[in-house]
Amino acid sequence: MKSKRLAACALLVFLAPVATDAARGGGGGGGGFRFPNDTGGGASHSSTGPAGTSRTTSVNDTSSGYNRTTTANNGSYSKTANAGASNGTYNRSGSASNGYGATHNSSGSANSSTGNYSHSGGSNTAYGNNQHSVSGNTNTGNYNRSASGSNAYGSYNTSGSGNAKTGTYSQSTNASNIYGQQYHGTTSTSNGTVNRSAYVTNPVYSSYPAWGWNAGVAWYPAPTYWGGGFWGPMAVGVTSAAVYGAIVNANNQKVTSYQVESNSPGAKLLSSYHLTQVPCGPPNLVVIYGPDNSVICARPNNLVSAGNYALDSSNLTIISQTA
Repeated sequence: MKSKRLAACALLVFLAPVATDAARGGGGGGGGFRFPNDTGGGASHSSTGPAGTSRTTSVNDTSSGYNRTTTANNGSYSKTANAGASNGTYNRSGSASNGYGATHNSSGSANSSTGNYSHSGGSNTAYGNNQHSVSGNTNTGNYNRSASGSNAYGSYNTSGSGNAKTGTYSQSTNASNIYGQQYHGTTSTSNGTVNRSAYVTNPVYSSYPAWGWNAGVAWYPAPTYWGGGFWGPMAVGVTSAAVYGAIVNANNQKVTSYQVESNSPGAKLLSSYHLTQVPCGPPNLVVIYGPDNSVICARPNNLVSAGNYALDSSNLTIISQTA
């Protein structure tokens, strides 16, 4: 039963949201390491617990601190934990395994004088594997974290940095699955405001070169055209272009929208997401901010929900913008 519980716990570690590592990393307090009742005379002792569990602990006092090692076994389950302290520096490591091939390992350190701390760990089970690490300084509040994992269905990696005292944090995440879908996202926190952005996978150009339709020639901005010509060869200030409403942007500025011309990069973008352009103004539309302060609007569909989006012209992808 204990073997099965270990495998289940390892799976939960893999599935847990990676954001929890950020919370631990930013918490300060010496990196969360606690060593109660670790000192008090060198000694070794063994015991036998329920269901045949055997445990052995040895503690060795030194002139500047202590070392402690604990091992536990029950059938195919085994666990080893080491801890030590010397002149204000604390170290801890551990490992566990069972007969089902599940393993877990971790290590960490903290220094009460400098405020530096670090922690890393990883798990490997039949359901997948993951690794994570956190490092920081309780005096400055700065910390960094990273995590990655994979299983039969895909993989992910994420990294971030922040300051626990100022409440700032930024993180980027990349993921993919066995169906070839890609995810790219960012998160930032400042003064209690959380901003998130995520690439919306292009259903066409995620599998094919984004500019293959244009003989491989990527678009580049033309300064005399609206939106740099991304939405079509419409000259700036032209009066004959069809106006497609307007929006008020985050800077409280009115931005006029124009009709996207066929065969333009913008038209290819809309077609790949099955979006149909409509005049800007009404609520609950897809609002795409393009080059040179341009904007177009479209009806939402099953691929793209209503909201604000930025544009990555390098791969004809839109990026959701939320706060």
